[in-house]
Amino acid sequence: MNGVKSILNHLINSNIVVATCVIALALSSQILLESKNYNINIFVFFATLFTYNFQRIVRIKKEITHKRKEWVLNNHVFIYSLITSSGFISLFFFLQFNPNTQILLLTTGTISVLYPFGLRRIPFLKIFIISSIWTISTMGLLISENNLPLTSNTILQLFSRFLFVFAITVPFDIRDVKYDKKNIKTIPILVGTFISKLIAILALIALNIVSLYQYLYCNLSLDILIAIIICCCFSSILIIKSDENKDDFYFSFWIESLSIFFYLFLMISLFI
Repeated sequence: MNGVKSILNHLINSNIVVATCVIALALSSQILLESKNYNINIFVFFATLFTYNFQRIVRIKKEITHKRKEWVLNNHVFIYSLITSSGFISLFFFLQFNPNTQILLLTTGTISVLYPFGLRRIPFLKIFIISSIWTISTMGLLISENNLPLTSNTILQLFSRFLFVFAITVPFDIRDVKYDKKNIKTIPILVGTFISKLIAILALIALNIVSLYQYLYCNLSLDILIAIIICCCFSSILIIKSDENKDDFYFSFWIESLSIFFYLFLMISLFI
C-alpha cells in the first residue's frame, strides 16, 4: 500500500495527475460538443506538464515558500527533463494548429507564464485566471481548432466548464490559506472557509441550472444531464469535507480527480 501511495505522490508532485485531469476534461468536451481532435488532447497534456512545472520552478527559484520544494530539489533532474521534453512536444503540436488557435494559445500561454511573476499577487485574480485558462484549454481550443460555431449551446458549455473548474478550485485555495496569507489574497482569506465552500456549491448549482436549460432548449440528452447532476453532487460532498486540516493527498488526488470523475460519469452515461 505504501508503494502505491509513493507512486501516486510521485505522479502528483510532478504534475502528471494535473495533466491527466486536464486531458480528462478535454475528452469530456469532445462528448459534450460531439467533436474530436486528438492533437488537442495530446497538446493540453504536455502543455500542462510544462506550464505547471515551469511555474513551480520559478516560485522555488524566487525563494517563495512551497510545500513541494524539498521534493522538487531532490528530483530536479527529472523535473527539468520533464519541462524540456513536454515543452518541445507542446511546440511541435502548436505548429500544427490553425492561426486562430495559435493566437488563443499565445494569449493564454503568456498569462500562464506571467502568472508566477506578478499576476498571482493581484487580489482574488488567482481563481479566475485558473478557471479561465482551464476552460480555454479543455474546451476553447477544441472549438477553435475544429471551427465549431459559437452557438448559444457552445457558449453555455464554456460557461458550464468555467463554473465546474471554479468550484473544484476553491478547495485548493482553502488548502493554501497558510501559504497565501503572506503573498496573495484569495476567497477563503477574504470570507473564510465556510462561505468559500458555499460559493463553490452555488457554482455547481448554477452549473446544474445551465445544464437543465440545455436539456430543455439545446438538445442536451437526459443521460448526460443526469451524469452532470451526479458529478456535481459527488463534487459537493468532497468540497464540503475540505478544510485546512486535511492532508495534501486529499486535495491533490481526490479533489483534483473530480475532473476525471466528470469524464467517467459522462462516459457511463453514453452506455446506459
